[in-house]
Amino acid sequence: MMTLVSLSSIELEDDFWTPYYLIHKDVTLPLAESWTERFFDPPMVAKAVEGMAYSLQFEKDPELAVRRGTWVTRLKNETGSRLAVADTCEVSRSVTKVFNYSDMLRISSEGKYVDNLEQTLYNEVLPGISLKGDSFFSESPSSSDGGLRRKTWDETPGAAMDLFRVVPYVGNTAYGTSKKALWVNLFIGGEAKVRLCGEDITVRQTTSYPWDGYVALRLGLPRSVKAEVRLRVPSWCEDFTITVNGGAVNVPVVAGYAVLDRKWQDGDTIEMVLDMPVETVRSLPGKEAVEGLRAVRRGPVYYCAEEVDNTSFYLADDISFRIEKLPNKTWWGHELTKIIAESPDLPPLTMVPYFAWGNREPGWMRLLIPIAIK
Repeated sequence: MMTLVSLSSIELEDDFWTPYYLIHKDVTLPLAESWTERFFDPPMVAKAVEGMAYSLQFEKDPELAVRRGTWVTRLKNETGSRLAVADTCEVSRSVTKVFNYSDMLRISSEGKYVDNLEQTLYNEVLPGISLKGDSFFSESPSSSDGGLRRKTWDETPGAAMDLFRVVPYVGNTAYGTSKKALWVNLFIGGEAKVRLCGEDITVRQTTSYPWDGYVALRLGLPRSVKAEVRLRVPSWCEDFTITVNGGAVNVPVVAGYAVLDRKWQDGDTIEMVLDMPVETVRSLPGKEAVEGLRAVRRGPVYYCAEEVDNTSFYLADDISFRIEKLPNKTWWGHELTKIIAESPDLPPLTMVPYFAWGNREPGWMRLLIPIAIK
């Protein structure tokens, strides 16, 4: 059974997740506290208290700890016990799935649950919150004709509170340990302190995931340790390479993890490169295929077309793809990529990560895109 490493043991230095955590602290958390001050709804306050706890794991904040303690005391006084919180909308169900997959990972130590958790995070949970952290969807639609917009906290408090508690939770699933193994579940840049084979070790991870498949780990050890390092190989990845201290290694894949079993020394470096081509797929996770429509995916991230970038939305069988970086100034500090689909008979189609849609000018959006008939 895997023991997950708490976010409080991880110092984040990640281009993807750090902006979410900072915006969560500076924008979303104050909105949550403001709402609970005005409306004491016990199930919602219980969610706020949980979100505050995860925030405190990310950054020790004595004032926030005191405020959280006050809410915990008030909840106990007014309800007598912690309340179970029911699902209220699609985003809430997706958030519940993240926590359930995390529990199944701990119990089973199988990579498929991390795959499901990751897919849910990127493509069902994150679309529910704006990149600024101040507006929310209660569902994640696959298309819009321009009338949909994210709502304020007061308009959709259930979805907002669920998103508030799940975003700072993510780091709690990045690493796990068992008796003789270190498990690398999520690819998040930063440094983690873990206990392995009776020794306190550090793991420094460098990666630009999910924008490319390169992951590097450097181990800090007080002495040599005989142990396994288990690196998750995502289900969407059909080819990968691993090197240890610059030398290529062939390793078995067990339950979704590449298993490196050896005697580790201080300063050992592991590099993994996951092949991450752009793919067109016939359906979305958990959805039936729709004839004549395709979704575009690269790694764990699905992409969509928005009116602000395009005049039409079609793909073709002879399509080719080009990947470009998007400037951070346009996306409030977030590092993103876009995919440009090109075909001799069609205008280029620009696609952005689905979780980032609806953050610019209003207009239509398509996640499932029709194939043009010649």
